[in-house]
Amino acid sequence: MRIAYIEPLSRAWARARVILWQPFDLAKWLLLAFAAWLAGLATDTGGVVAWRADSGGGPGGWRHLDHVWERLVDNAVWLPLVALAVMVGIGVAVLVLWVSSRAKFIFLDNLIRNRGDIVEPWQRHESLGNSLFLFRLCFSLACAAAALLLVFAFLAPAAGFSVNDALAGLSVAAGFFAVVALIVFGAAAGLVALLTEAFVIPIMYRYEMRVLDAWRALLPWLRAEPVAFVLYALFVLLLSVMFAFFYGIFCAVTCCVAALPYVGTVLLLPIWVTYRLFSVEFLAQLHPDFDLFRTIASGDPSKL
Repeated sequence: MRIAYIEPLSRAWARARVILWQPFDLAKWLLLAFAAWLAGLATDTGGVVAWRADSGGGPGGWRHLDHVWERLVDNAVWLPLVALAVMVGIGVAVLVLWVSSRAKFIFLDNLIRNRGDIVEPWQRHESLGNSLFLFRLCFSLACAAAALLLVFAFLAPAAGFSVNDALAGLSVAAGFFAVVALIVFGAAAGLVALLTEAFVIPIMYRYEMRVLDAWRALLPWLRAEPVAFVLYALFVLLLSVMFAFFYGIFCAVTCCVAALPYVGTVLLLPIWVTYRLFSVEFLAQLHPDFDLFRTIASGDPSKL
């Protein structure tokens, strides 16, 4: 099977031009941008916890954390407010993740049907959105827990080694291996998040199936064409670097107007539409039944 990368991107751009400019409809443009903005509210990071060497990753970092904890204990009156703020923050994050999960199907549905609508697809794809939300929530929590375990498995011994100058080398080595382990883990978690966004969501949409069933439908293709999917991830990474460079210039030219919430999505909507359609066009190469632009109907992934 020949797997292409530039051709699906070209087809995605051609479809984006038709959706956005043939004919141009400002109301549809704004609604599509709103759906894209909602879909991107909770960026998938795999739940990996960032770790800075100067804020706990080294011997001085542990003392810094101890100092912060001592100040909180000394001002215990603030602890209930801190706990309340943390709970509110977690609640808002979960709500944003839920809205984002539902909106991903709204955005995809609008592109496939070439329209701009929010309410109808929000109601119609309720079960799919909720299934995706639960998967993303559990996946993020599992990744966060695994990342913390990796951090403490390597850096807690490093803190002990640093007490004795004779073992300082072991502390540095433990910190190095912690960074390497987190990078590898982050790459693996990021790949799962990318495959979910790029392929599992379209399969869920195509067959009206829950997220785990969609993963089971995709797994045979992952086993059959592992190199193709890895190359897809690297190609997306390259596109992301190019976009980051372009976005920085665009923000500078527009005096950071493009960085404003929703406004930036409106201005850069052709890019977001093309990117969403890129994975759809790539998926269609694997089997005709994966082509979302054919008649939308129920299907049996076991027959693929």
